[in-house]
Amino acid sequence: MSEADAAVIRTVALTTELPLPADVTWQAMQQPATFLYVVRGLLAFPALNGRTEPFQQGETHTGWLMLFHVLPLHRHTITVVAVDPQQRKIETEERGGFLRRWHHTLAVEPVTDATSRYSDTIDIDAGPLTGFMYWSATALFRYRQWRWQRL
Repeated sequence: MSEADAAVIRTVALTTELPLPADVTWQAMQQPATFLYVVRGLLAFPALNGRTEPFQQGETHTGWLMLFHVLPLHRHTITVVAVDPQQRKIETEERGGFLRRWHHTLAVEPVTDATSRYSDTIDIDAGPLTGFMYWSATALFRYRQWRWQRL
């Protein structure tokens, strides 16, 4: 493997406090409808439309990732690697287009009885486009966390 082909991983880590108890946030995190809501406006992933069951460890979904709900970006695959109710954490491995690896960890912890701290941590490898994807992911996840505030 040449140096140019070596994995360059960049990590985006963002956290926000939500006006929801941790258990309520945890329940919402597990729902595909929540995922579709927090990306709505920027992205769509029609492969999850109409899905009502919570995410389950080991499941994989592949479909078109749509920019602004109309422009197909690429075929995208999401695999749910872990759903951990004790730690209130979900991990996914994603890939598609020029994304070689997108490891996403969603987690929530209580702050008070009525509030919680929600975090997204994303490890990105997009080869020579990793820097651009780091910037894009930072913007996307700031938007997602803003949408979480509106949920």
